[in-house]
Amino acid sequence: MVSRPRPALLGAAVAALLALAPAAAQAAPTPFGHECTPANGVRFCPTTDLASRPTSFDGTPIDADVTLPSTGDGPFPTVLLLHGLGGDKTSFESTGGDQKYNNWYFAQHGYAVLTPSARGFGNSCGKTDSRTAGCETGWTRLGDMRYEVRDVQTLVGRLVDEGIVKPDAIGSTGISYGGGFSTMLAFLKDRVRLPDGGYAPWTSPKGTPISLAAAWPRWLWSNGESIFTRNGRGPWSRTPTGVEAQNYAGGIFGVAFSGFVAPAGGELSTDIALWKQQLDTGKFTASTKATLDNAYNYHGVAGVPGKPSPLLLESGWTDALFPVNQSLGAYDHILSADKSAPVALQVADTGHAPAANHPKDVAALDDGGLAFFDAWLKGTGAKPKPGAVTAFTMSCPATAAAGGGPFKASSFHGLARGLVVASASKALKITSKGASAKLAGELAPLGATGSHCAPHAVDKTSRATVTTTSPGVTLIGQTVVSGKVATKGRYGQLDARVWDLDPKTGQQRLIDRGTYRLSDNQKGSFRFTLDGNGWKFPKGHRIVTELLGRDAPTYGASPAAFSATLTKVKVSLPVREKR
Repeated sequence: MVSRPRPALLGAAVAALLALAPAAAQAAPTPFGHECTPANGVRFCPTTDLASRPTSFDGTPIDADVTLPSTGDGPFPTVLLLHGLGGDKTSFESTGGDQKYNNWYFAQHGYAVLTPSARGFGNSCGKTDSRTAGCETGWTRLGDMRYEVRDVQTLVGRLVDEGIVKPDAIGSTGISYGGGFSTMLAFLKDRVRLPDGGYAPWTSPKGTPISLAAAWPRWLWSNGESIFTRNGRGPWSRTPTGVEAQNYAGGIFGVAFSGFVAPAGGELSTDIALWKQQLDTGKFTASTKATLDNAYNYHGVAGVPGKPSPLLLESGWTDALFPVNQSLGAYDHILSADKSAPVALQVADTGHAPAANHPKDVAALDDGGLAFFDAWLKGTGAKPKPGAVTAFTMSCPATAAAGGGPFKASSFHGLARGLVVASASKALKITSKGASAKLAGELAPLGATGSHCAPHAVDKTSRATVTTTSPGVTLIGQTVVSGKVATKGRYGQLDARVWDLDPKTGQQRLIDRGTYRLSDNQKGSFRFTLDGNGWKFPKGHRIVTELLGRDAPTYGASPAAFSATLTKVKVSLPVREKR
């Protein structure tokens, strides 16, 4: 005799079977309501038309794609992969290959990947036909954390509510523009910046708290003001106002104007045309100060309070747009507050022109970035030790597969074990006229001859130089020029170039450079920190430091005539070798 199961037991059995139903029976994930299709071992879920773009906090449509691992419903650990200035969501999208920095690669390693187009570019109101309803004020603000960064945070919140993104396992990375965004996301951490400058908790639309778990910014900036100006006194120094980084400032504005730009004469944070006009004068009025205040407060992290997310910062020795100082500003600030803070540094001959971006070095940095995310987002592998630095040096020719290294240290200054010092035996004089305009033009970083590996003839019109003979040492860090100065005139500047001069050929190679803003009629001691580099000076070569009052078009020329006398000048080069 077969007995029937009792109703209560039957209901329990059915419930148990339903609980064991395969995941395939559940609805497939549809980020932002978009269908996903298989793509070489991952799932690609794009925004395919203007009407299906998700919207940001202020109604601006943002074009964004999502890439998912081949299986799983989420929530996933997530990587925000953010493009450079003038790019769009496709900049780091691929369906395979041997590249290690794209959506496919991260999804292959188990991450959901968000690739948005920044507002004002691509189909985020950048292209004329993309400016549908909602784009009325969808202008680029050149990376304002109250708008462009908050756009990314808003998209993440939607994906959290959709069960795609794990709210406490999010990492951000990007190159250049995206590197700056990632740095700001890390310093904001679990907050958003409001249009009035205030802060609010970062939550999803349904109220789930969100926090960035880690960031790997590449070719980044941290001080928004020093995107455009340099004063030679320290990464986050603002006094006096710096010299315009003219060659790159022109390049930035040129790219910006290719996107969706606000009409001139409107709100300061959108009036990019005004920014350029002010900077190009070389004079710094109250109006210019307001523009630079806006850049410092909302386009960088120097004024953002609180403890940031764990950071792996990557900068290039030879990056003329965002030199190592941009990483060091954040790195030093974080470690000065807490020696055990989770911040590490990668340095190589990478970044914006004239950097070489040697393939093997880039691949090694890529591997380090993935390991960093795995440690902080998945809990697998070792986390970098606080302050840890990995460095590769410059190598010539620029087409070489790799530089020297890797060199490792527990701190940036720990990379150097010794010091080479050269001193001037007499007073040196500079003027606003500079020296060879032809050579200065050849050295412009965006020019065809701007490579640090290019040989140049010695400028015989240059009179202010400090020279020493190399014992065969590796510069690894930032050259420092110090001494006393007596200046006559306003808007003075001290420009420096460090050369490797081969006495056999008479040709020289640019190794390090920088600019220092002299205050009006400045007198007394000065200390000037150059951009830095990693480079092996062969034994017997001359290490020549050339001092000038003009190095245009790399840096803006002074708008007024000035002269300066330099005495007791000392050049200090940190080197890898013990001395």
